[in-house]
Amino acid sequence: MELFSGQNAAMLLVDHQAGAFEQQLRHADEVRRNVVALALAAAVLDLPVVVTTDAEQYRGEPLPQLASVLPDAAASRIRRNGLVDAFADPHVDAAVSATGRRNLIVAGAGADVCATLASIHAVHAGYVVQAVADASAATTALAHDLALRRMERAGVTLTTTGQIVAELAVDFSTAAGVQLAQVLGQLRRPGD
Repeated sequence: MELFSGQNAAMLLVDHQAGAFEQQLRHADEVRRNVVALALAAAVLDLPVVVTTDAEQYRGEPLPQLASVLPDAAASRIRRNGLVDAFADPHVDAAVSATGRRNLIVAGAGADVCATLASIHAVHAGYVVQAVADASAATTALAHDLALRRMERAGVTLTTTGQIVAELAVDFSTAAGVQLAQVLGQLRRPGD
């Protein structure tokens, strides 16, 4: 597998909406922090980012922290209304395809639905996918674990926010690398 970089990767952020985080998702604060870190990394590297939402009338708009880091991606988000697999939406498929990149970083509000289905669908569509496990939540530990196992069996590479940001950085001595090192520094909290 080719390493992902700022020149060859795109990002798909599925349904990171305020309402999703009110549904007793495990580790919601950590997932929110990691999604923002992914957004910051994308902004530093000018990665193409596709943002989706589902049922905004119930779950709200994208997380405000995400929208503040990636205002254009949040404003041009693809609004779905009930279609469970985001990648099955022809608008999402077209937007990801329009990036011209076959390496795809995926995170979803729910690992067990949002991230799993979109990641597996993208692999079947010919993309090389890295799913960011700690930027995707679940309601139970079992749901998260089974989602990760299912994705891995389907050919998705599992990663963490720290791993993918470091991979994208390539070299922490460059201007972008210094900024990405700062992003990684924000992930670490005392006691973690």
